Amino acid sequence: MNDRVSEELLAAAAQQFVADVVLAAKARPTPQPLNFLDFISAENGCLTTDSLKVAAVHGKRHDNVLRLIRQRIKDAGAWGLLNFEETPYIDSQSGQSYPMYSMTKNGYMFLVGKMPGKLAAQHQIAYIEAFDAMAEYVRNQRDGLRYRCMELELESKDSKLRGSYHGKGLNTRKQEKMVIDPELDALKKLVQPRLV
Repeated sequence: MNDRVSEELLAAAAQQFVADVVLAAKARPTPQPLNFLDFISAENGCLTTDSLKVAAVHGKRHDNVLRLIRQRIKDAGAWGLLNFEETPYIDSQSGQSYPMYSMTKNGYMFLVGKMPGKLAAQHQIAYIEAFDAMAEYVRNQRDGLRYRCMELELESKDSKLRGSYHGKGLNTRKQEKMVIDPELDALKKLVQPRLV
């Protein structure tokens, strides 16, 4: 009789455990495909994300992510300071200022290397792919600018050559120069990477 009662209790406990797991799985949001434009930004030629976005994507509390970042900065020393930067943000609900961290791709990879679990691994892969996609996007934009810059340089050389033949060509050159040169200068500034 005791065996039968204990089997029934064990079966009931197992059913309750399965029901709890199913309920927890339903409550947890299913990961959505991540769009790199939502959580990676390009600032001054450097791709970054921030701790708020990392917390949201990984389903972690922001204060826990901040604590982990601070620990990782301590562990990494000077390298950590190069890849993480504390900045304030204004909470949209309370209007108060709170800290967050902006981080590079290397900083992100260093941070999430400490996060366990299969879901964390999937998000890490998505983030890394997003950083790579954004880098490719920026590279393609820069290549397009370079192409336009080369086009304008050729147009400018052709204009100079035509301007050197006769007076009418010189007048045309003056007009073209007023249009071509400022655009060419602006493009060169965009194409040339800034040295820090």
